[in-house]
Amino acid sequence: MSFNSILECLFGTWEREPIPSRSLHSLKAVASNIVTTILTAEDPYLLHKQLKEDITTSGWSDMLARATLQGLEHAINAGAAMARLAADAAARSKDAAIDFTTNHPILVTLIALGILALLMPPVLEILGFGELGPIEGSFAAAWQRQFAGEVPKKALFGYFQRLGMKWHWTI
Repeated sequence: MSFNSILECLFGTWEREPIPSRSLHSLKAVASNIVTTILTAEDPYLLHKQLKEDITTSGWSDMLARATLQGLEHAINAGAAMARLAADAAARSKDAAIDFTTNHPILVTLIALGILALLMPPVLEILGFGELGPIEGSFAAAWQRQFAGEVPKKALFGYFQRLGMKWHWTI
């Protein structure tokens, strides 16, 4: 019995386990699968489970780690390029909107009024102008308290409350 045999019994074998042989294509496929899992997983538990499964079935190696890192680097670079393209598109959209607004002010005003008409019922409800009167604890209830029980005839409060009672939000 040699000294190395005793050391191997105590600390395990010093030799590395052989790396499973696989083609470069399958290595890239596994790395691509790992990168896709990392980038698309929403649940950390499922991410861990899927990564463990991929690595267990294929075996982890230095080449697989490098291929995975290269895949992540390509994904980050592609994301940066997409961010640049999105920023350029947003800038062009803003310029086009300003140009359209300048050239067609009446049409833009009509569009804005249409959007306001669509948003008015939920805004009135959020402010507290309900179907049965001001909603308790809301902005409308606080505003009504300022009138001490007698709302003037042409007050804006009365107009908003009338709209809240008649104009319902339907989708």
